Amino acid sequence: MLLPNSTTLLVNHLKRTIYFLIGPPGQFKLENQVFNSICVVAIVIVGYNVPFSYYTGLEVATALFGVLFITFCVTYYLARYRKQLKYSIIISSVMVLLMLGSNYFFNSGVRGPSLLSFTLAFFLIMIISPRKQYWLWTFLSLGTGLGLLLFEYKNPKYIQSTYTDDAAMFIDMASTYIINIIVIFIGLYYLKTAYYKEKRSAEAKALMLERMNHEKTKFFSIISHDLRSPLASIQSYMELFRMDILSEEEKEMMERKLTNAVSGTQEMLDNMLSWSKAQLNEGKVNLELNNLHEALTPVINLQKEASKEKRIRFTHQIDPSLALMSDVHMLQLIVRNIIGNAIKFTPEAGFIQLSASKSDGQCLITVQDNGNGIPNESKAELFSLKAQSTYGTANEKGIGLGLFLCKEYTHAQGGKIWFESQVGIGTTFYVAIPLDQGLTEH
Repeated sequence: MLLPNSTTLLVNHLKRTIYFLIGPPGQFKLENQVFNSICVVAIVIVGYNVPFSYYTGLEVATALFGVLFITFCVTYYLARYRKQLKYSIIISSVMVLLMLGSNYFFNSGVRGPSLLSFTLAFFLIMIISPRKQYWLWTFLSLGTGLGLLLFEYKNPKYIQSTYTDDAAMFIDMASTYIINIIVIFIGLYYLKTAYYKEKRSAEAKALMLERMNHEKTKFFSIISHDLRSPLASIQSYMELFRMDILSEEEKEMMERKLTNAVSGTQEMLDNMLSWSKAQLNEGKVNLELNNLHEALTPVINLQKEASKEKRIRFTHQIDPSLALMSDVHMLQLIVRNIIGNAIKFTPEAGFIQLSASKSDGQCLITVQDNGNGIPNESKAELFSLKAQSTYGTANEKGIGLGLFLCKEYTHAQGGKIWFESQVGIGTTFYVAIPLDQGLTEH
């Protein structure tokens, strides 16, 4: 009895053997793999028929099967190792029809297994042939079979009965029938497996496209909504400024509001450009070994200045030697958005702490604040495009798009993101990205 590990090893070894025989998926197209599979099966079947025909006294059939055996070996070599699929299909198909047609005369004609073999040959030829050649091989197969039947009907004397007795005939017919059923089963099983695999892949792609289209629609809806408000504010301010009816105090208040509006708009545009770039690159992630402290220093310096405006105490604690495999631009956007949200929703004289450490083979980045906290009704959709934009403690505009991108970019790097929050106490965001232990600096 095989142990589970032994069974797994056996299955893996069998898969490697099959891929070696038919060609690896990444190097060979499906039609080439199908042809190589048929050649391998044909070599086994024809190789079996050579000694079988000789044993039953069918000397001519033995010679014909010997020629077919050599033909399939040559075409398999051309398709598998020379990748000459087109010529291999033509050579093998023509030779099969010729050999079976010749065998018809020397193996009892309509009373022999040749017509069964013609049916199997046609099935295999249709599987491996390009679609534009279907009519050609159908015409040749029908023409050859019907022509042989008509010739035998008119000239039965040319057909040799080579069976020594009825038992040899029944054995030959039964053997041919069994082989045909087995080969047809294998062929149909292989085709249906490939079909359902492609069908599942197409359905998965369709669902992904539908989700992406929905996200894009929501994405541009957010952009159009959130751009309209600050632009309208700027326009109103310019009109009031042109009319010169504002006092100095009102001008100062308007300027603060416009600064917040422009800052939020700039953040939104940065996120939008980052998302658009990722879409153009088809979601490709450029993973490199990055020193975390060096990668986040520009973000930390920028957010320190923003926190000073609200008199928020911003501290950070990152091991200077900590390194991880990551996309530096994605990593910066994630941390920038999380800290930016913490600044928006933390009141004046509050605190924000950024820290990073190793934890269970991962780099754990933590951003903690003592801000407003997240209401329970908003938690479920916080990382989705359904999240509603809200205003910060100084009336800053929150951009729901930022946390959606944080989730997308964290997952793209093989990580996970989550948070803990209590209303009136504060929020802590966690980002865990796998460390490559072999490359991590110590």
